[in-house]
Amino acid sequence: MKSMAKNILHALEPLVKDGQVRVTQSALGITVEINASVLFSPGQAKLADNSSLTLQAVAHVIKGHEHEIHVEGHTDNLPIQTENFPSNWELSSARASSVIRLFIENGVEAHRLTAIGYGENRAIETNETPEGRKRNRRVTVMILSPDPDKITEIPIVEY
Repeated sequence: MKSMAKNILHALEPLVKDGQVRVTQSALGITVEINASVLFSPGQAKLADNSSLTLQAVAHVIKGHEHEIHVEGHTDNLPIQTENFPSNWELSSARASSVIRLFIENGVEAHRLTAIGYGENRAIETNETPEGRKRNRRVTVMILSPDPDKITEIPIVEY
């Protein structure tokens, strides 16, 4: 996992230095947090033309592994109500699906991928400022550890 995180960090280095991408690692796995402005136009779920290289770099690193991958879409709390996206739930889910589609087109096996839309419900900054809202608009690629915690069944205890 550590070498995969380093490879992703290296592939996205210019965006990391610019503060547009964060790569972290924990017991759960590797988290690649990409600011939505790198990938999408405001209120859209179609990947911007220049975003493909960023995601292709991630796909290139992860396609040779077997880890499960969750792609999470996040928005700020400003309401959206368009024909395509009646709420932030639909927008965040569609954005996660767009990233998954690109991953599949670049050789990542579909059975490893899950799209998750959180809308505005997992804010990491305040939505009271433009900077906070910008940080909350993101896509997170979670590369899950094969054994983050050993799972053991809890027996029924009679009292």
